[in-house]
Amino acid sequence: MNTTKKLALALAAACLAAGANASTVFSNDYGNVDMSTPNAVTASFGAGPGAGSVAFHLDGFNSLDGDNSYIDVFTLSVNGNAVFSGTWDLGGGGADEIFTAPTGYTLTKNGTSSLDITVPVSLASGSNTVTFAYDSPTTWAGSGRAGPQGIGDEGWGLGQVTVTATTVPEPASVALLLGGLGIVGGIARRRARKLA
Repeated sequence: MNTTKKLALALAAACLAAGANASTVFSNDYGNVDMSTPNAVTASFGAGPGAGSVAFHLDGFNSLDGDNSYIDVFTLSVNGNAVFSGTWDLGGGGADEIFTAPTGYTLTKNGTSSLDITVPVSLASGSNTVTFAYDSPTTWAGSGRAGPQGIGDEGWGLGQVTVTATTVPEPASVALLLGGLGIVGGIARRRARKLA
């Protein structure tokens, strides 16, 4: 492949990559809203279709159980579909476990008190909902578990939530860009032939 073609392809790739950007479509600090009984917090927002992410902070009040006899399960759903679920020892004992997670999620455990989580998601065109749900089931994976004990012992606190959407150039814009690059490449080839 000659230098002109390599340059044109590199320019096209760079322009397409630069055309995609992330923008915040929802942000709210819930101030550690109490989710001490089986409970959920739902947020609605508008977005375009495509990739995005949900970043959020959870407090465990130094008492949440991981997977033990008092299991506490957190689930994030987007548009009614569970996309991330797990349980963590945040002071109550037990094992940390992820039950459902997409590739590319990040989780930072801050000692025995809180979690910061970012989950890649797919957003729909128009109205979207994200739901943060807590449950302390009495049965889990075929064995008995004790249920919720309240904010004094188990409970989640939902803090800052930020949802971002990745926007990409419209197909017409991409076609126009590629057409322009083709013209530039044609001019460069013509000049190269004249010099030869």
